[in-house]
Amino acid sequence: MLLQLNIKNFALIRELSIDFKKGFNILSGETGAGKSILIDTIDYVLGGKFSKDLIRYGEDKTFVEAVFSIENEDIYEVLNELDITDEILIISRETTISGKSIIKINGKSIVLSYLKRIREKLLDIHGQHQNQNLLNKAYHILYLDDFIGNELTDNLKTFQEYQSEYNSINEKIKELNGNTDREKLIDYVKFQIDDIEKANLRIDEEENLKEEFNLLSNAEKISLALSKSYGILESPMEGISVVEGISKVVNELSRVEAHLDKIKEKREKVEESLYNLEEISRELRDMSSEIYYDEFELEKINSRIYEISLYKKKYGESIEEILNYLDKLKKQYDELVNSEEIINELNNKKIKIEEKMKSVSEVMHNIRVEKASLLEEKIKSELNYVGMEKAEIKILIEKSNSFNQRGFDDVIFMISTNPGEPLKVLEKVVSGGELSRIMLAIKCVFVDKDRIPTLIFDEIDTGISGTIAKRVGEKMYEVSVNHQVLCITHLPQISALSDCHYFVSKDVENGKTYTKIRTLNKYEKIKEIAKMTSGDDVSDVTLENASEMVAFADLKKEEIKKMLMINT
Repeated sequence: MLLQLNIKNFALIRELSIDFKKGFNILSGETGAGKSILIDTIDYVLGGKFSKDLIRYGEDKTFVEAVFSIENEDIYEVLNELDITDEILIISRETTISGKSIIKINGKSIVLSYLKRIREKLLDIHGQHQNQNLLNKAYHILYLDDFIGNELTDNLKTFQEYQSEYNSINEKIKELNGNTDREKLIDYVKFQIDDIEKANLRIDEEENLKEEFNLLSNAEKISLALSKSYGILESPMEGISVVEGISKVVNELSRVEAHLDKIKEKREKVEESLYNLEEISRELRDMSSEIYYDEFELEKINSRIYEISLYKKKYGESIEEILNYLDKLKKQYDELVNSEEIINELNNKKIKIEEKMKSVSEVMHNIRVEKASLLEEKIKSELNYVGMEKAEIKILIEKSNSFNQRGFDDVIFMISTNPGEPLKVLEKVVSGGELSRIMLAIKCVFVDKDRIPTLIFDEIDTGISGTIAKRVGEKMYEVSVNHQVLCITHLPQISALSDCHYFVSKDVENGKTYTKIRTLNKYEKIKEIAKMTSGDDVSDVTLENASEMVAFADLKKEEIKKMLMINT
């Protein structure tokens, strides 16, 4: 959801900060005051096209910052790539007169392509030139599949599992077919296998060799230290060895321990030390006899360590890596030698999986065809409600010659807005107002499933008034119960339904024009609605009518909320 917009030197705006609310936000004001400029700032900060005309006259750069709360968890698919896990997004874009842009998200500089991917998860702008999701035919199948829901889920999951296996097989076939110098590669792989096997490497061999090398290199020093230690323990010093002396201490304490309990405790500790020393003495004696300096063995170990280091330079950083590489080489060699046979097996497997994919896609196609007519009826009903009774909607489902991520269906929403006109793709709809109302109708059908948190409607009131304007406002309010909606309008019927009303004005100071915006309180909102009805000459009667319009709108809003609660 859009929380805040901070703008500097953008078109007529010198410096502006706006806080937005949940629900239904209305922007109104006189023509040319800068209402659409605010939409342009949002489009710009989220990666829209830049023109030098967007920089305020006399300035050398423009800056826009937008603050969003994350309502759509799908956005983390992109944010995780940028190592961003925050629940608030601060997106800024600064562009100089030369066209150089700096784009940041939460202080991290990013490229424009990432920003456009993030934008798709944050908001939709619906107006004369911006209806990105609606006009992108790739999204149409997503709209239809979301409408169908669980009935399609298991089949779609099965298809995508088959597709993943199918793609893996294709990659393997491509890899095997791609070896143009096959014989040379076979010889080279075989050479590497023979070379590594000749070394007869073993896991932990290098560590054991280094330990042996260290032992032999210091054999004399170690042997001398062991001999001296054994001698100190066992050889007589002043007529008695250390071990014998401690043994005598044990005997002496044993004779008198019955007379004093504390002596027994000390005797036990000394006796335990005696046993330990005797064991250590034997081990030192044995180790001393085993360790000897062998120059030939030392040279042999050193040569083996050097040999292993050469293999590590060629095939891996450790013996374990080298042996793993050997396993891969053997597998590659087998595939190369038997590539034709393997490719035939893969092709047979591919044909079988392709048949399974076709079978599941056929099931999904039939489900889509069946449910598309129901979706057409629902959209048609919504179009009728917003004053497009003469429009015809058709969801075209055609089988493609190749698979996509959701089967083999191509789905296109087709429409005719006037009797006698042929059906055409949505992007061919010329009227921005019509296109916005079509989008509104579709959004109402998908109101519980749409994951885009913020919707912006510009020019949606083009060519409508009276009852139809009231209905359009009600539909936008219906969407705003679960989404944030921003709408630019000149119509009192729509403005009366707002949760928050912003007034955009244009002032001239020292010969320069500035766009300003402020939030209206309830009385100011009623007065603005009265102006929309009768112009600047607002009478008590007009104010009273505007007040009644807002009161009736409040009742309608409560009715819509209750209806949505019942339906959910």
